[in-house]
Amino acid sequence: RTSSQRHAELRLTVASREGPELVVHMEASSTGKSPTQSTTTTTQHEPPPQPAHKTTRRRLERESSVDAPLVGDAAPAPAEEDAAGKRRSFWKSFRVRARAATLMMLAFCGIVWAGHMYVWMLVMLLQGLAFREVVNVRYREYKSQMDVQMPLFRTLQWLWYGLAMVFVYGDFIKIFSQTHASAAWMVPYTRHHSIVTFTLYCVIFMISVGTLQKDSVKYQVGQLSWTIVTLCIVVGQMKFVANNIFDGLYWFVFPVWLVINNDCWAYAWGVVLGRRFIRRPFFRLSPKKTWEGFIGAALSTIVVAYLTAPWFSSRLFFTCPATKLTFAPHSFAKCEPKDVFRKYASITVAGLEFTDVVPAQLHAVGFAVFASLVAPFGGFLASAIKRAYHVKDFDSIIPGHGGVTDRVDCEFINSLFVYVYHKTFIRKYDVEWHKVLSMSRLLTPDHKVALYYALQKTLLRDGLVAACAGTCAASAAAAAT
Repeated sequence: RTSSQRHAELRLTVASREGPELVVHMEASSTGKSPTQSTTTTTQHEPPPQPAHKTTRRRLERESSVDAPLVGDAAPAPAEEDAAGKRRSFWKSFRVRARAATLMMLAFCGIVWAGHMYVWMLVMLLQGLAFREVVNVRYREYKSQMDVQMPLFRTLQWLWYGLAMVFVYGDFIKIFSQTHASAAWMVPYTRHHSIVTFTLYCVIFMISVGTLQKDSVKYQVGQLSWTIVTLCIVVGQMKFVANNIFDGLYWFVFPVWLVINNDCWAYAWGVVLGRRFIRRPFFRLSPKKTWEGFIGAALSTIVVAYLTAPWFSSRLFFTCPATKLTFAPHSFAKCEPKDVFRKYASITVAGLEFTDVVPAQLHAVGFAVFASLVAPFGGFLASAIKRAYHVKDFDSIIPGHGGVTDRVDCEFINSLFVYVYHKTFIRKYDVEWHKVLSMSRLLTPDHKVALYYALQKTLLRDGLVAACAGTCAASAAAAAT
């Protein structure tokens, strides 16, 4: 008899590692059974039988580890088929994302062409969708876990959202009506904005407290806190976005353009060079983010900002502020370009001389740095929220992209930065003469006369105008015309 016939071939398979039992399958050719027949033995905490000779035992262990695959394990797919499958999946996903992105860009360009009012309406629509998606994260948890019905659960969320929008944009309309003659008719209505919003706040606050239930008070308080945090992200950071839009579409469109570029460059550099130079994870809550994508996107966005700023600066449609609130499409008042949009032969900044440059180009670098280093953390926060509640995307409204929040999560803080930067480093004065003139119309007749003589006295004292008698009235009329 051969060696294989003299000794039984043991095939050991652990059917379950949980529990006290070990199931051992033994195939014995020496018993006269066919190789496919098997007997099953069940033991409690007992080791399997071992061959008598050490040499035979080592040979059987070696054969078992090499030749006998574990029962239930599928054979691994070839590396070539796996790589081909990944490539097909990547290009399929890329085509879906590219089509959706193209449609979104075309729609956005059409809305921008329509004018300031339509852009403002778009922003408010996106804010509403983003708020719905973020609060829905916890609402799904409530639907799946809570047995107690809480009164006005969803209604209160939207009441708080409506109050926040009235407070933010009502304040903007109030200031706009006071500083623009075309909107002066709204002044009698907007002057009560503060008391109206405060009254609404008191009513909603009392309803929120009055609907607390004994069995679900902990969850309700947590939900109220979550709603307030969401409002801070979606509405609070966008408080001055209307100011950016109506001060000139440039201050809204150009920063959005930079954030879109940064997102696209981060994706491209991550695909090409991701984890080839820096193995360390960039952000553990978002494993697909890489250092190569982050750094490459920052450098690329700065270059794009510097090169494209002159094109945006040369279009009056982008640079001129709105003078009225109107839904007439593509209607804007032409204006003289501001200094920041004029080309200069030479500009020196921090000892560096730039020739044939527009100041907006230099400011664009600052916008690009913020859009590359700080704004992405809005996306990281969104990733953390999704990871905390075990969701891949906030919604599926945009094919290949997820929800609205997945696309605009970086825009919220970037919009606030643009307003602060513009007010601090670009705008020379907080008020302009035409705004002062519009506000003077709100004065009583006696106060208007007092303002006239006070202004004349100030101009004479500062030597800005010469003393005159009857010609002052004619000069003032000509200037007003």
